[in-house]
Amino acid sequence: MQSLSIVGIHMKNLTLSLCTIMASLFNVTAVHSHDIGHEHEHLDGGWNSKAGYVSDTDPKSYLWNPRGKSKEEIATRIQFLTEAYIPPSTPEQEARDALARKNYAEYIAINSLMATAVAPAMAMNESHFQKGVRDNEEAGITLISASVYNTEKIFGDTMPTILKDSKASTVNYGGVVVDKVADIRKAKQEGKVAVMFNTQGADYVVGDIESQTIWSARNQIKVMNTTYNNANALAGGGSDKVETGLTDAGKRFVKYANQQGIVLDCSHASNQTCIDTAEATNKPMIASHSNAAAVYNHTRNLSDDAILAIGETDGAVCPTGAGGFLAEDGKATPEVFAEHVVHIAKLIGKDKTCYSTDVAHNVADFYAVAVPRADIYPPELGMAAPISNLHAKHIWSVVSVLEDKYKWTHDEIVGFLGENLMRVYEANWRK
Repeated sequence: MQSLSIVGIHMKNLTLSLCTIMASLFNVTAVHSHDIGHEHEHLDGGWNSKAGYVSDTDPKSYLWNPRGKSKEEIATRIQFLTEAYIPPSTPEQEARDALARKNYAEYIAINSLMATAVAPAMAMNESHFQKGVRDNEEAGITLISASVYNTEKIFGDTMPTILKDSKASTVNYGGVVVDKVADIRKAKQEGKVAVMFNTQGADYVVGDIESQTIWSARNQIKVMNTTYNNANALAGGGSDKVETGLTDAGKRFVKYANQQGIVLDCSHASNQTCIDTAEATNKPMIASHSNAAAVYNHTRNLSDDAILAIGETDGAVCPTGAGGFLAEDGKATPEVFAEHVVHIAKLIGKDKTCYSTDVAHNVADFYAVAVPRADIYPPELGMAAPISNLHAKHIWSVVSVLEDKYKWTHDEIVGFLGENLMRVYEANWRK
């Protein structure tokens, strides 16, 4: 439910009530370029920004300003982005991918971040969630980590209901709700798909960090981030103009998450938050869906220092298939995904790499929520641009590239597919 990577927009997590969403879509208040809150230089029809030229007139341009636009203009933008979302593949590539899947069929494969849950506030219902689960299962994925929250601004107080309904939908589908590592291995043996739940931010714990973290663990939230894009009381966000790290409250959260067996995540947080979290945690941590800034310098990608800090915890960094975070042209390909994997592996080891999609399985609906929200996904930072997104099935495309181009061994691929993350889960979760 959180993820669509609308180019920088990881469309991921948008959660307002449906009424609020529609209101934001049709009644956006006019905002002049002076008021956008990001550095820019005016040009004809738009302005230059940190991420490039932002058009104020053409909804089919690479970056476009949605502030103050009509519902017709917003609809044109949504259609344009939706059509760009799914990357093509050749028959030869599909045959090679099928061979990779066959060769590793007995091993656990994990999608570290699916941005879909039963979340009406994000225009996601049970059919969207089960479509996501089905797409992953049909692609040979053993375990999906589904997001049920990102920020209070979007989700309000709906997360407990989203979590309850997503668990029930998993069971109705015939899947396994994960509590322990053994649940994942058993699901693999029985040929079932397993689903675990994560939050991409932790605004909701701020009022009572200890009790809310305990509640999260008891309700089978297995992975948690401190903040989603913007700074909160716990930590600095990846989209902040001034980078900050973990606060004292954030350090308390890390302590309680460690005690409760919750894996700490720092995707969407600042590089300094990643580094500070790595210093504060006594368990391995992850970046569940983050690429390497050294490969493509985007605000959503991690610095080498942040990656190294995660590696020092014996954690793992999972590149994400969102094209807007993979390459400047917004195109998601197995080859460029593998470049991020290999860079991370050179820094911290092949045994600390993994896979995530960050796919939203209601793309058009999801864009309808995210495109108008320039306050959360500003085009001046490269967000809400046309992108393609690798899906669950493309994990085998990446495996093919890692084997054929980079000569990764059988055991290294088994780790990348899932065992690297299983190590992290085993070190964190209560038995």
